[in-house]
Amino acid sequence: MSAGEFAARAAPWLTAMTGAFEEFAAVIDGGDYTVEGQQSLEFSNLGALLAASSDQGVSTEVVAMVQRLVQRQIDAGHGNEGFARIIESIRHPG
Repeated sequence: MSAGEFAARAAPWLTAMTGAFEEFAAVIDGGDYTVEGQQSLEFSNLGALLAASSDQGVSTEVVAMVQRLVQRQIDAGHGNEGFARIIESIRHPG
């Protein structure tokens, strides 16, 4: 796939994701990651994407980094909470 094709496919997705920033900010500022309507961390597990990327010879560096943030919160017992909770992995590394 050319870079132009990728851009054409990625732009609508990126637009949709940036539209959710204000909602993520409200959840993070409120500190309640159990708010209805959030995708859970367990559902957000990127293991299958990592495996598929690796199988195709595509770098997994960026996705693996996000997966580590997700997994840290799942391991801490927050798997049913919303994806926005990964900010806590950034705020409190280790």
